[in-house]
Amino acid sequence: MSTISSVPLSRDQVFAALDQVYDPELDAPLTRLGFIDEVTITGGHVTVRYTVPTFWCAPNFVFLMSSDIRHEVARVPGVAAVTVLVRNNCAENEINAGINAGKSFAETFPDDLVDEGLEALRHTFTLKGFLARQDVLLRRLRQAGIDEATALALRVGALTPQGEDVRVVTPDGTALRVPLAAADLEKYLHKRRKLGLAQAPEALLFTTTEGQPLAEVDLAAYLRRSRAARLNIAFNTTLCEGLLRTQFRPEQAGCHGSVGDALLVGPALNGPGD
Repeated sequence: MSTISSVPLSRDQVFAALDQVYDPELDAPLTRLGFIDEVTITGGHVTVRYTVPTFWCAPNFVFLMSSDIRHEVARVPGVAAVTVLVRNNCAENEINAGINAGKSFAETFPDDLVDEGLEALRHTFTLKGFLARQDVLLRRLRQAGIDEATALALRVGALTPQGEDVRVVTPDGTALRVPLAAADLEKYLHKRRKLGLAQAPEALLFTTTEGQPLAEVDLAAYLRRSRAARLNIAFNTTLCEGLLRTQFRPEQAGCHGSVGDALLVGPALNGPGD
């Protein structure tokens, strides 16, 4: 835990930490998905209560989220203790007890056979998220009139957020504005960081998950794969958002905004793989 600070903890600090906790399958922060129910701060002790949308959500996914909540909130200056409580899951009692006792997943579920570790599971979903976010950003660029060859030659430093938009400087020096692409760029760069891909301004922006230039792969097949990842995350997210609202957020019953829809109705890419 962090060293106790003389500055009182604020909800803003805790929620900024929670913004870094993603549902591994839906690739969105728990705060954005509406999973967080309550944050209680008593001195240096923070209690976070959250709800998952499906009772049958895999316990290893839920354990990951609870573990990440505990880790991120514990990093906030002034936090001395963190309690994490999840509800609406078939293994919530075991998860809550294990997480708050500082146990690992294997220690919490000693009788279960786990085919892969939690970090391997996290990596699998990080790869899916990378493909989905890359697909959306490529589509944004194509919609703005940037052709395939130019897009694949772009460097990380060529894109600069400007409000909700992105300014792009192509290799020939042309400056273009891509509307509403800032959030997509941030999410894609977040996934690049998670995979340990090069972040330097001169690094290629669009690569495979292993850092290989896209110009050197079968682009049509690659884009079919990335499109499938995007649609899979979009449908799962929209379903989970709807289930959460129906069961636990009646005040949002008439709300039509969806994190999943932002992926589902992204701009078309009139090129290979569509």
